[in-house]
Amino acid sequence: MASTGVLPFVRGVDLSRNEFQDENFPKELRDMRNVRWLKLNRTRMDWIPEELAAVSKLETLSLVRNNLVTLHGELASLPSLRYLSCRHNNIKNCGIPSEIFQLDELLVLDLSYNQLRDVPNELDRSRGLLVLNLSHNSIQTIP
Repeated sequence: MASTGVLPFVRGVDLSRNEFQDENFPKELRDMRNVRWLKLNRTRMDWIPEELAAVSKLETLSLVRNNLVTLHGELASLPSLRYLSCRHNNIKNCGIPSEIFQLDELLVLDLSYNQLRDVPNELDRSRGLLVLNLSHNSIQTIP
């Protein structure tokens, strides 16, 4: 068993509707190395916890309805990430790091219901992205 007391065969964790504001995110998540999907919906987070970078097998990450303004580089440390949903946040164009589009396994990126004004220029770096949801933003330009 992992030091978190969570059985090593656990592949998914739903921590939605827990309050993780003020950086009180559980540090033990970094020890859950076999987790493949993680839901952190409606947790009031305004940052992406650095502990996520240690969950390298993560394939699906849902960060819906939080207070995110930016997506940090921690997400670029997830080589297996295939599905990322960050809808209903406050993300702006300057809050999307170019490294997100260099994730080879990323197939679906949902940035709907944010504050984007442009389609990110770095999109051309994405090799495998199949679905990009930018609905309900304020898109004015497409590269």
